[in-house]
Amino acid sequence: MSPAETASSRPCGPWLRIYRAASPVLCGAAGLGRPFSAKLATGLDGRRGLMDRLLAAAPDLQGCVWFHVTSVGEYEQARPVIAALKGEFPAMPIAVTHYSPSGWEYAAKRPCADFHDYLPLDHPRDMRALVAAWNPALLVFVKFDCWPNQVLAADRAQVPVILLAGSLQPGSARLKPVGRALYRDVFDRFAHLGVCTAEDGERFTRSMGVRCPVTVTGDTRGEQVILRFEAAAAGETSARLRGLGGRILVLGSTWPPDEKLWLPILPPLLDSYPDLRVVLTPHEPLPQRLAELESVLDRAPIGHLRLSGLMAGDDPAAARVILVDSIGRLAEIYRAGHLAYVGGSFTTGVHNTMEPAIAGMPVLFGPVIGNAEEAGRMVDLGVGFVLRTPAEALRTAGKLLANPATLNELGAQARQVVLDQRGATEKSMALLRPHLAGRQGSPANPAP
Repeated sequence: MSPAETASSRPCGPWLRIYRAASPVLCGAAGLGRPFSAKLATGLDGRRGLMDRLLAAAPDLQGCVWFHVTSVGEYEQARPVIAALKGEFPAMPIAVTHYSPSGWEYAAKRPCADFHDYLPLDHPRDMRALVAAWNPALLVFVKFDCWPNQVLAADRAQVPVILLAGSLQPGSARLKPVGRALYRDVFDRFAHLGVCTAEDGERFTRSMGVRCPVTVTGDTRGEQVILRFEAAAAGETSARLRGLGGRILVLGSTWPPDEKLWLPILPPLLDSYPDLRVVLTPHEPLPQRLAELESVLDRAPIGHLRLSGLMAGDDPAAARVILVDSIGRLAEIYRAGHLAYVGGSFTTGVHNTMEPAIAGMPVLFGPVIGNAEEAGRMVDLGVGFVLRTPAEALRTAGKLLANPATLNELGAQARQVVLDQRGATEKSMALLRPHLAGRQGSPANPAP
């Protein structure tokens, strides 16, 4: 008997029964939050007519592999596995549903599956109808976020459910008494959990008490970062930055709270290290923001030059700060750096810390890093550093820059954190294959 068949006979525990009873009311009341959340309003607008679209797609999605991803990070983790599935099972349709508007919009510009759309709100009726219409061969969640009614609908239809790149933070609310009881009931209906680290596995099994099989498969997003880095030759931007000489501190994907951390300490930092230049890369390089940053630098005063000017041949001699005024350059900029700070870590969560790490730099960030397993791993190993105040930023950056040998050694260790994820896609595929071969015949390119 398969894990899905075994799970399908399991009754719901009390907290799952309460959730199922309340979920139709919660779904119906979602619109009440529209005036208070632009993100919620955008998501609800995107779901207009959604069930009609999903059911209309059913004839082309029979027996599909159904991935559900919450936002951009989870989609990036799913993409290498989807590419591998397409290579091995070319006749198998693949559908991806998205929860957040940002994730959906990102994927719409970078589709990798046969079908992309929003996931309906977690109403038992809609989830039953969707599972029945699509008749998926497999339902795959990424990282953690899964919807109980969606899982139950798949479970009762004997559709195997898998988690990939699973992550569970030590302080997660899902490990509090109610969350633990609810999610243990949900995850025990999974056929297998593939988790990023052994520590994640311990939290699922010992802290949450999950009894389904758990395997450390690694973080597929890390492997994708490795492949992109190895495939992309250093371009003109990184060559021009390296040509400036000296060392480079990259302030990557910054928001105003990140800039408030660094702008007050740039004068003493640059005075202490005459060979240092700073590449400031706003997450949103809009004209008004760029002008505001230039005004702050002028008052410091700190010489500065926009990246577009540097690339056009403007004289950089007096510029200690290069202000990036375009998007899509950051991964290449990191190639030229010696020390990196990653923004977003004072607001909703740190941005991609793997890109500077694979480039061989220690990584600095603010305190909000719970969304990034690898950032916590870097902190544990002493190659990632949490900064909360300008004084802390000045002290930490100064200590690292004062010892070039240590800077290089820690950079190599940070790079190894990402390199350790090599093989995550194949390990993830090993969890999926047993549930797919019988549905579509033998793989086109069977693994050795």
